[in-house]
Amino acid sequence: MKLRLSLLFVILVVTANIAVAQSSIKDDQALKSLVNQMVNAQTDYDAKTLDNIFTADYIEISPVGEFDPREKVLGFYNAEAKAASAGMTAKVEASEHSIRSYGKFAVVIVRLNYKMTAGGKELPPRSIRATYVMKKEKDVWKIASAQYTGIRPPQPPKPQ
Repeated sequence: MKLRLSLLFVILVVTANIAVAQSSIKDDQALKSLVNQMVNAQTDYDAKTLDNIFTADYIEISPVGEFDPREKVLGFYNAEAKAASAGMTAKVEASEHSIRSYGKFAVVIVRLNYKMTAGGKELPPRSIRATYVMKKEKDVWKIASAQYTGIRPPQPPKPQ
């Protein structure tokens, strides 16, 4: 009898661990996808997509340290802003993901690598770190806040 109970307990623990691991993998994929959606929407000046993936109380700290509430951020990606950026293109790659999930909340840190052109001329590549706070609303992940921090480009060696 004790052997059966022990075996049943082991089976339940293993099954629970597998379910938690699968849920974690699914959340990690959803969070990475959400970051990519945001990056693509920003690059395409797609305020509608951003509106759909932001929480109602979304806030952002811009790369220059400004506090931007949701409406200001959405306004930055409107049609007029897109028209003003004509002649400029950007390709962004998200890498070096660090994901920490806490049930209905998660913190995702990524490196965003930018390759840009202006007027057909290639600009020096640049990178920033982005920290996103994600919130699960009705089983759908949304972005509650973002903070961007510049990464200094490699410095040339000092002459000796």
